[in-house]
Amino acid sequence: MKKYLFGISIMLLLVCFFFTTCNTTGRQTEAERVSELTAAVKAAGGDVFSGDSKGNQQLPETPYGYEIWSNGASTNNRLFWYGPYEKGGAAFRAEWRYSGNFLGRVGYYWNEGKPYTAYDNVFCDFEFTRSPNGTGGNFSYIGIYGWTRNPLIEWYISEDWFGGGIMGAHNIGGGARKVGEFTVDGSVYFIFRATRPTGSPSIDGPRSFDQFISIRQSRRQSGTISITEHFKEWEKLGMKLGTNMYEAKFLVEAGDGIGWFDASYLSFYMKKDGEE
Repeated sequence: MKKYLFGISIMLLLVCFFFTTCNTTGRQTEAERVSELTAAVKAAGGDVFSGDSKGNQQLPETPYGYEIWSNGASTNNRLFWYGPYEKGGAAFRAEWRYSGNFLGRVGYYWNEGKPYTAYDNVFCDFEFTRSPNGTGGNFSYIGIYGWTRNPLIEWYISEDWFGGGIMGAHNIGGGARKVGEFTVDGSVYFIFRATRPTGSPSIDGPRSFDQFISIRQSRRQSGTISITEHFKEWEKLGMKLGTNMYEAKFLVEAGDGIGWFDASYLSFYMKKDGEE
């Protein structure tokens, strides 16, 4: 009987040790998670960025640049770039906590004195997952983004967002008004135009500038975006981009909140008219 009880006691001790060990090792701190992900992306040739990038920064071995704007608790905002040979070359993960306003983006950077017509047709193939609705604060955008100079214009092609419902003018600053709509890539896009007031942040410092915005009415998390087609449609409505194309990047923008975005594939490319 004593041997039996002793055996039971040993078994109970082992079971307790097993569950205690599993519970301890199963709990991963935030710092440990970030450290592991950082090590993984760097091993693949990628990198991790936080804070404010102070403008575009070139990503090695790619035609791409990245940029981060962050005017809140910037140490809690990160962009993990997966590397030049992973997931299409432009893929990244973004994370933010109480950001105030976080913009993280990766894609083409030109900053040249050329209009969009000087380039072949620009496309982006993408696939991503994200945190639930309500994690992007008061406003949010997921899609293609850029600037032009001469004149200074900020532009968006919004495919998805961290809120509910279909976005409308009330979600866009600067007194936006709907000026048209068109169909491309399997959905209707509403087109808005807005003017930001004097002192608004821009690539050229505090300014007033126009915004051109296409908003997809059947939101999606994968597919192909025919970027140049939006430029052409805007121009038909008298919305002419500047003669200096600054960039065309895949953007995640969150106006506060706690959330994340993770691209499993992201790639930009250009094709001539009629080219397969």
